[in-house]
Amino acid sequence: MCEVRARLDQAGFERVKIVVSGGLDAERIRLFREKDAPVDAFGVGSAISGARPIDFTLDIKAIEGKPIAKRGRIPGITANPRLRLLSLI
Repeated sequence: MCEVRARLDQAGFERVKIVVSGGLDAERIRLFREKDAPVDAFGVGSAISGARPIDFTLDIKAIEGKPIAKRGRIPGITANPRLRLLSLI
């Protein structure tokens, strides 16, 4: 987490907030706080909801047509015949 904050700051994105989510509960949040992790917000949907979760992930794969990905992911658009590309402009 500290690496994320440091890289954002080095790139001039000091105002970008860090949000942590995915399988969080009170105990995991307590651990982040005890370690003074630079987290601005926590997503805790399944920890406070009685609804059956729909587990999925969403990754940014390209920005303005430029392939980009977080560490451990393959950048660029992945072809999927079930989806169609929409223009946002």
